[in-house]
Amino acid sequence: MSLLSGLLDHVPPTIAGTTSQKLVSCPQSRPHLVLTKPVERLLPFVAITHTSAASATPEWRNARDQYLNHIMVCRSCYAPTGRHCTVGSQLRASYDSKTMEAQ
Repeated sequence: MSLLSGLLDHVPPTIAGTTSQKLVSCPQSRPHLVLTKPVERLLPFVAITHTSAASATPEWRNARDQYLNHIMVCRSCYAPTGRHCTVGSQLRASYDSKTMEAQ
C-alpha cells in the first residue's frame, strides 16, 4: 500500500481503449468498476522505542568503538568481505556479542 492510495480513492479509474469524447457522448454506456471484496486498511506501525547508538548500552558503544578504531587503521582487516586479522576477529566477536538494549 502506497502513501498515495488514500489520495487516489476519489479518482475514477481509467479504462484502456476509451476516449473522453465517447464517455461524454454516452454516459449510460460507460463501464463501471466494482470492488468484489472490501479493501483492508492496516493501521500504521507505531514503534514504542527506537534503539540507536545514542540510547545503546555503554558496553555496546565501547565494543563498537574499539572494533571501528581497529579496522580503520589495520591493513589486514577488510570489513565488507569479512576479512579480519586475529585482533580484528576478536574485536568483531566481542562487538557482535554485546546487546544494544539494556536487559
